[in-house]
Amino acid sequence: MNLHKNDKRRSPFHSWFRFARTLADTAIRRHADSLRLRGTRGCVCRIAALALILPVGACFSYPKIPAVGYLANKPISTTVDSQLAKYYLEASSTHSFPNANANERIADVERRFEGRALDWLTLKEISEETSPDFAATFFINHSLSDRHNQRFQAGFSSELQRIKSLIYQRRWARIVQTALQRYKLLFIPGFHYLSDNTSGADFSNQRQLMHQLGLDVQLAATEEDGTVEENAKMIARIVRAESRSHSKLILVSTSKGGPETALALGKILKPGETTSVKAWLSVGGLIRGTFLADRIMAWPKSWIARIIFWHEKVDFRSLPGLTTAASRARMNGINLPRHILVVQYVATPLSGDIADDVRSRYTYLRKYGPNDGLTLLADELVPDGITIIEPGIDHFYRDPEINLKSLAIANLVAEELTVGSNVPK
Repeated sequence: MNLHKNDKRRSPFHSWFRFARTLADTAIRRHADSLRLRGTRGCVCRIAALALILPVGACFSYPKIPAVGYLANKPISTTVDSQLAKYYLEASSTHSFPNANANERIADVERRFEGRALDWLTLKEISEETSPDFAATFFINHSLSDRHNQRFQAGFSSELQRIKSLIYQRRWARIVQTALQRYKLLFIPGFHYLSDNTSGADFSNQRQLMHQLGLDVQLAATEEDGTVEENAKMIARIVRAESRSHSKLILVSTSKGGPETALALGKILKPGETTSVKAWLSVGGLIRGTFLADRIMAWPKSWIARIIFWHEKVDFRSLPGLTTAASRARMNGINLPRHILVVQYVATPLSGDIADDVRSRYTYLRKYGPNDGLTLLADELVPDGITIIEPGIDHFYRDPEINLKSLAIANLVAEELTVGSNVPK
């Protein structure tokens, strides 16, 4: 997207007209790499680069069985890792269950697990009994059985279609809901967002788009190599200042920014200091860490990692805080204020949706259950948060419509805050 940020030769209206026309002509067919969600790929990118630390066994192959269906209001055409996963996907989509034996097995799994917490241990057990793709489909179906999640998912699909329709009609001024204009969007960046401006960890695409649309946006200036605790304190200072000025904030975090935001809102700040924060949107958040960090921190791999980080001029000190043990212990001490609407946008790929450059990490994590190529699906969930599912893509959100989807979610959240519907707190 070619944005004219500092063109003094053109009037503001002319610049906006040019931008909007470009958006209308190209937003739908733009290449996925140029529109990947800014902020997700940069976070913990050095962890992903440490593939040499993964065991040879992480490269084993798994079945690739063609399957089609619908998940979360989205058509799916992919491959899955078992015949049962294929049947589960297709039968759930068509509501036709012709195989009595498969039906009995699926019913048994759902009966035994439907009352359990939707955490990584539950999904790991389901995955071991069936397959990771079956468990991923269970995760999606179970998430959307919640009426609040179901309503938000439908609202997201509807809002995305509204935006796309308005763009095709050249009615650009209406793609931002009036409700969203009342809020400041504070973006919490990912790992190494200053040094690596190609990673998208600075939310550059989203901030530029929303600024051009007339929205109030701000990037939280956290330490790019800082620990979760250090950056959480910085976020807390920003929120305190905004609360004193009676701002109305929607926080948007990604990957490592997720646990940083949770710690700031749910432990460092007193409830009265968070009055400015009306909603928090977590995108692919490493809320409970990643098993990739666990493996890298294990002896002797931790020393190899330190050498690689030193060579790349990246501070190593943030990595221990991304292990699953440290992250889960940290989340156990966090209580988010009840007035904050929490929404999590979760990429939920099946095995056939994983990009080639993500596959080795995804394959390694399969033994722990369904994952997005960087962390387990269940470990992205914030307690009592609303879940919006994005099937068909991995952790790096490379989707040709991702900018439009980002705006759709922001519109949806703002509308929800305005209407004040009954959402879980």
